[in-house]
Amino acid sequence: MTDYTNSKAFKITLNDGSIARIQHLKNDTLRGLIVQKFFYAKQCDVKLNIEIGDTDFYLSHGVATAMRIVGNLLDNAIEQAILMADRAVTVAFNVIENTSEISISNSVGSDFDQHKLFETGYSTKGSNRGLGLANVQELVEQQHGFYMEIESTKGYVTMTLIITEDN
Repeated sequence: MTDYTNSKAFKITLNDGSIARIQHLKNDTLRGLIVQKFFYAKQCDVKLNIEIGDTDFYLSHGVATAMRIVGNLLDNAIEQAILMADRAVTVAFNVIENTSEISISNSVGSDFDQHKLFETGYSTKGSNRGLGLANVQELVEQQHGFYMEIESTKGYVTMTLIITEDN
């Protein structure tokens, strides 16, 4: 993985405050993934908003699985945002007691059907697609303490990966 944190572009972006709070992500691989997706979104002319509170965000288990899930969800959200008038994606990190949440929100079209979302082959992006979210669902089911929540309202969808730290 390319280390963007020392690049001039990263420092300029940090200086304008776009991802200044990223230091609160305490898993190096998760922080690296978010930086990578930030630049991918920028390349696609999509704004990736990153919301992290003042509390440090740290995953104590299932980091590799969380990375695969979050990477997939962010790729899907960015690809969808490219097609929308609102070309923005928000990724939010939240800690409530022993539970960590990573939420990804983006706008969706009128053909969006949240009930078919995790079916293998279902896609709003054309044929030969629709494997990613089926894989996400499988990963969530295989990992102890992982849950997925989907909420769609007024043309937006939010997918939240919930990770309980009680092992």
